[in-house]
Amino acid sequence: PAQAAGSGWYVSLTGGANWINDNDFVVGTPTTSFFSGHTQADTGFVVGGAVGLSLGNFMNGLRAEVEAAYRENNVDGTYGSNSAATPQTGTVDYDHKTFSVLANVWFDIPLGSGFTPYVGGGLGWADANVEGTFACNAGVCAGSTAAFDNSEDGFAWQLGAGVNFAISPNVQLGVGYRFFQGPEPFLAAPFTTSFTHDVDNQNHAAVVTLTFGM
Repeated sequence: PAQAAGSGWYVSLTGGANWINDNDFVVGTPTTSFFSGHTQADTGFVVGGAVGLSLGNFMNGLRAEVEAAYRENNVDGTYGSNSAATPQTGTVDYDHKTFSVLANVWFDIPLGSGFTPYVGGGLGWADANVEGTFACNAGVCAGSTAAFDNSEDGFAWQLGAGVNFAISPNVQLGVGYRFFQGPEPFLAAPFTTSFTHDVDNQNHAAVVTLTFGM
């Protein structure tokens, strides 16, 4: 029997691996007063969901959606600082977390044979957070720790591409890539200086999506 046409609405679920850039920085004057660091991020994760609508009546292959997503990576590294003749060195360990809500527009490229490449991107809002601990290993603060929990919210955007495979009349399984740029929270030098450093929030993600047509 013939199947009724779908409404054009869909729901999608997304999950995958997330990477953020390593970070080297120096704030201040290296020979006098400064805050410096080197951090490396472990492979993290991204999860999300979206509700969307086909806009094929306006342009064949066009669809729009609202997406909520959460990304998290663990980051560790070393730091150094010097102020008022009190040099120190130590380690830093923190979780880098971002929650975002974006309006996305995707363009599907129907090629037949049950698979559909797509490209697009989105704009919206995100809240980014770094939460962790500095541990002082050498200097007047040796043996001390300092906890921090810093957040920043604001504009966010992403670009992406991928391919969806039809696994039933109303269900698609997809793989794709996302580049996401969010607001930058800060690290503040512990114990001795007032320097701060904005933490880069560029994310690369390899994702798997499951889309249900309605």
